[in-house]
Amino acid sequence: MDATDQPINQRFVQRLVDDLRTPKASIFFGDLIASAGLGWLLFANALGPWNGFFRGMSFVVAAFLLYRALAFIHELFHQQSMAKFRFVWHVLAGVPLLIPFLLYLPIHQNHHSSKAYGTKEDGEYEHFKGRARLAIAKLFALNLALPLALWVRFALLTPLAVLHSPIRTQMIPEFVHLALRLPFRAADIKESSRAEAFAIEWMCAVFSWGLVCLCVLGYGEVVLLWAALVILIATLNTIRTLGATHLYVEGAEGRNAREQMLDSTNLDSRSPLALLLCPVGLRFHALHHIAPYLPYHALPEAHHRLMQALPQGSEYHQLTVPSFSQGLQRLWRATSERS
Repeated sequence: MDATDQPINQRFVQRLVDDLRTPKASIFFGDLIASAGLGWLLFANALGPWNGFFRGMSFVVAAFLLYRALAFIHELFHQQSMAKFRFVWHVLAGVPLLIPFLLYLPIHQNHHSSKAYGTKEDGEYEHFKGRARLAIAKLFALNLALPLALWVRFALLTPLAVLHSPIRTQMIPEFVHLALRLPFRAADIKESSRAEAFAIEWMCAVFSWGLVCLCVLGYGEVVLLWAALVILIATLNTIRTLGATHLYVEGAEGRNAREQMLDSTNLDSRSPLALLLCPVGLRFHALHHIAPYLPYHALPEAHHRLMQALPQGSEYHQLTVPSFSQGLQRLWRATSERS
């Protein structure tokens, strides 16, 4: 067998990058606080008495910064020992954007499973092959409804679930969550995480009714700009999903870590577009699936080590693209009816 055809051994990867697996709290906190703090400051600037261009630029930059802050939701799943960071993240991003960890936790827990990945049981996977245009259009259209859906989820369903338990057990798992596949029923949150999730859920409910109070008090412009912010952040994430995650060809059976890696994409680029669309280590999605324990700040070094250690033309090299446009092309080739 040619060296370039040899499959990647997960143990080899672990030996190569094992010294990088410890998350550095100072990097996590510094990155989050800077991104969210500056993002909300610029959001406030977008509401100020400035000219339209300055307000518009403030809003766009705020959206990219808060998109980066929100992207830590993925790290929360893989670094669940960082409880203090998770709380700060909720205060700065999860609650004020109404996208708390509880909407993501029950979805992502199946995404790395060798039994569920890429099947109908994987909420973060959708079948694009032969229907990519329709599936992509649906994703962008759903983003437009997201602010209202989030408000209904927390302002109405959270308190109503106290009065009528079927809302909690039947309606909420199927309503609003961070699944790519819709409709989809989210799994139950594990018992060990429920108390924290319940507290955060009520924080989101209070924030949701705070938005209503702003409207009543005559600050509807703030709420409209908040809704536009949520839509833009969701749209940025959808664009990232198309060019730097998976090939989205559903299978009847799950896939092991190596097969998940082969179905994913690394974006080996430091262009402004790549860095803005794929923050917090999301450029290295294929690497993440072969080494999901690595914190985001370790992924560039881990990727460099693998590219150097593996022969040119290896399967790892083949799933690594040099630009976002080539990531889109890779998805398009995999999902076209002729592929």
